[in-house]
Amino acid sequence: MMKFNIGETIIEPTNGICTMEGMRRMKVDGKEMTVYIFLAANAKVYVPADQIENRNIRRPMDREEVKKVMASLKQPVSPNRDDARLQYNNYRDIMKSGDPMKIAKLLRELYILDQADDLKGKEKEIMEQAKKFLCDEVAYIRQVSKATVTEQINEALRQMYKKKVSKDKERAKKSGTGVSMGILGYKDDEAESDDYGDDDDGEEEDDEEDDRPGKKKSSKNDDDDDDEDEDDEDDK
Repeated sequence: MMKFNIGETIIEPTNGICTMEGMRRMKVDGKEMTVYIFLAANAKVYVPADQIENRNIRRPMDREEVKKVMASLKQPVSPNRDDARLQYNNYRDIMKSGDPMKIAKLLRELYILDQADDLKGKEKEIMEQAKKFLCDEVAYIRQVSKATVTEQINEALRQMYKKKVSKDKERAKKSGTGVSMGILGYKDDEAESDDYGDDDDGEEEDDEEDDRPGKKKSSKNDDDDDDEDEDDEDDK
């Protein structure tokens, strides 16, 4: 059984960073047992000693583990949308695990879905919880501000999403099956070309062609010149 010392910092999945405040003998459901008391930001958390591992309470990551987690945020993933309700329950289980790598993957999936306006139910709330959970621990380990870590996480997610879009488009082109990139909110190539207004550009080029120097135009002045030539001939 994992043991902690008074004053030691621990990670409790539901409350994040906590401090080991002490231990106490208490009666729980009529049974006397040893209980750990952890001090979170705004609450005290009481956990029976024999439930420490089941609650996934652990010590903070080291710097090398933090580096791996932050690097993983830049790697694209493919969200599973076969059963949104089942996936939501899976996300909740991942948050309860307190596993940084699993939570980083969850965050990437939800970020992609958010970019496509495809978050359902309370997934937005879970995404914010996942980001805060990682941010708090990384900031604690690196001894930097949470604002700095939040921006680092956001930038990593932006890079990840950019890679995701690029890879999916390249895969669709190579398949030659005309796969629509409307999936996950991506624009189709055809839609992108429409945005650039190709037809309008063509009309502007025709107008420019008529305005070029030396281009003979058909106008009323040309007809007047012809009439003047005929009058001169008659005078002769």
